[in-house]
Amino acid sequence: MSDHQASYTVNAMLGRLYLKNKAFQSLSLEEQQSIVLDIIQESYRCDVNIGEILGDACFSNSDNVQEHRTIATIFQICSYCRKASSNVQDYGKFLKEGICLDCLAKEFPNGY
Repeated sequence: MSDHQASYTVNAMLGRLYLKNKAFQSLSLEEQQSIVLDIIQESYRCDVNIGEILGDACFSNSDNVQEHRTIATIFQICSYCRKASSNVQDYGKFLKEGICLDCLAKEFPNGY
């Protein structure tokens, strides 16, 4: 059984570092991805859910935030395969996490 709270905590930490502390803005995308991938790797010790990690929950409690993307699309890391990819997208209101085109086809072969 997965720990939903761990997923939400990781998303909140990444969102706070990105939005409030601006911790990533001085780094290249590759450096940002490396840090996020390290955090994700450690978070899997807490049994986070694929699809919940790198979601959009971190933005729901932020006031005056114009950001409506998921953590996955900000850092271009697929929330399913956890690989850095240039084709990570948010797909409407159904999928609340970023997913690459390869995983979208594999996980949702009949559409979402």
